[in-house]
Amino acid sequence: MFHDVNEDMSSLEEGRNLQTVTYPQFRIYANYDNLANTSNETYTSYVRDDLAPAVISYFQGALKVKYPVVGNLKLSYTTLCGFTTPSILRTTGVPADYVIFFTSRVEDSNVVASSKYCLLADGTRRPLVATTSFNQVMFKVANGDVILHEKNTYLLLHEMTHTLGFSSSLYRYFIDASGKTLTGHVQSVNITNDTHTVVDVAPLTAKLRAFHGCDSIPGAIMENDGGAGTDDSHFDKKFYLYDTMASGSSSGKRSSEFSLALLEGSGWYVANYSYADVYFYGAGQGCNFIFGTCSTTTADFDEFCIGSSRGCSSQGHAGGYCSSDDKTDGCRYVYASLSYHCEDPDDVDNARLPTVESYGREAGSRCFTGSLNTRSSTSTTSFCFKYNCVGSGTTTQLQVILGTKTATCYKEGPLSVSGYYGTINCPDPLQFCSTIGKKYCPRGCMGRGTCVNNKCQCNTGFTGVDCALRV
Repeated sequence: MFHDVNEDMSSLEEGRNLQTVTYPQFRIYANYDNLANTSNETYTSYVRDDLAPAVISYFQGALKVKYPVVGNLKLSYTTLCGFTTPSILRTTGVPADYVIFFTSRVEDSNVVASSKYCLLADGTRRPLVATTSFNQVMFKVANGDVILHEKNTYLLLHEMTHTLGFSSSLYRYFIDASGKTLTGHVQSVNITNDTHTVVDVAPLTAKLRAFHGCDSIPGAIMENDGGAGTDDSHFDKKFYLYDTMASGSSSGKRSSEFSLALLEGSGWYVANYSYADVYFYGAGQGCNFIFGTCSTTTADFDEFCIGSSRGCSSQGHAGGYCSSDDKTDGCRYVYASLSYHCEDPDDVDNARLPTVESYGREAGSRCFTGSLNTRSSTSTTSFCFKYNCVGSGTTTQLQVILGTKTATCYKEGPLSVSGYYGTINCPDPLQFCSTIGKKYCPRGCMGRGTCVNNKCQCNTGFTGVDCALRV
């Protein structure tokens, strides 16, 4: 369904220098009329007051709109997304470029939330109206749990990104710099004897090639093992395991520059990449990471593992076990376990060395592997230790803190620690400190704060490492 709105197309004026165009920030109007649940006001208020406003703030900061609605967005339809259109949208309209309805349902399924766009602009075909529906059976209210709140934040970032352009049904409407419909940007490509849909748009493809260090990457490789609703509308899990737009649910998700680049590639938006999380899964691994197959006997890349042993997730946020699933094409990864999550203070109960390990969101610890113990034992497990990165470049040292002791890693390999049996496995200090151990401001402080020395200074009324929580 299309709607004829007055879009500002002045950036397409003949002879205008596009380098001088200043685009406005993306305006979003949210409606919660159909979210109400009189039997669970805690659920309703959490989505309305805590979760949705933070994600909306993120998108309003992360995106500018190239063809904004002039004046108010006013809609004549009596129903939208299957619900009665709010009177304000039919009378005065709202100062917005995009309207989203937050709704809820009770459904006996494993689907936590789902989204769809309901109305496109008649001119640019940009989504104007969309809905995100939460399944109250599966969706969990954070109730002050910062890890769950972050998980919910990534869930809603994921769902809204779909409705803004990251959907197989929207790719055909993407436009170029002249406002003309793109062609040839959606391709079917054979990769490791498997057919994938590939989305090739600027600046996404260029960013992927530079990130992986492979000039032959054809574009963003989409999932092909998820079935209807998943295939072609998500990044392939094998290549983008921790991207928030990858298929499936994994602890440690990140909102990468690639998701923003796909939205910019639609021709509808300009992205602010300072809102992207630090992302390093597959960075610099070359063409074989994309076009090669996984060995059953050797882990060819740091991201992969073999067997089923305990280790650390490649994000370094949690321990887990080496395994695979039906979307990873036989490649095995250390999947983070909720029992060994370094940011969960309750997980200290599962620690081998609870008196020296550190857990909790504010602890700043990361996962390390080793066989350290206070008795003679050589089994390898995972630990959560605080750390410091000292020096720079080739002189970088990694200090791993074990209570009153500090183990200094100068290079990759096992390291003995005075007073303990076994060893700690030192990662390469420079690599660790530039990836897993790198300090940064998550998601640009959600548009609610300023990043100072890699730490969010939140605006009045907000708190948390990413300013996603209300005080």
